[in-house]
Amino acid sequence: MAEKSPSPGRRVAIGLAVCAAGLGVAALGVYQLRPKANVFAAWEFAALPVGMAFAFGGALFALPGSFVRARALIAALMITALALSADWVAFGPGDSGVRNGFSLHNVRGPLQTSQMLGRLLFGVGAVLADLLAFWAWVRFFRSPGGAAAARARSSR
Repeated sequence: MAEKSPSPGRRVAIGLAVCAAGLGVAALGVYQLRPKANVFAAWEFAALPVGMAFAFGGALFALPGSFVRARALIAALMITALALSADWVAFGPGDSGVRNGFSLHNVRGPLQTSQMLGRLLFGVGAVLADLLAFWAWVRFFRSPGGAAAARARSSR
């Protein structure tokens, strides 16, 4: 029988491990990008927001529920990182991983799609992810203490 929820210490350990793995993926992406001529067209560029999404997800898992503002900020950052990944695939330069389209298998065999259709499908997902990220940021700034805390920081 599985536990209902992990202990606070286990949550922190798991969260830090996932966060470290995400930072490792992002660091590996940065290392692989150094010799590239066109950084934004390189497939390794996608490792940066994906790695950061894992890092933010690990941090979100590790933080206790009482850190409401910090958790809202980390959640908005995580959703934004995921949206940036989808944006890069859909709207980025080069083939962005949709080189020759992709295959869908049906009863009659594989159905090939064009690169344009693949980008269109990823584009719809990217726009939805962008809207979700926008909603997360609006919720973060409109939450109690959000606007007042932002004004207090800017007046210093």
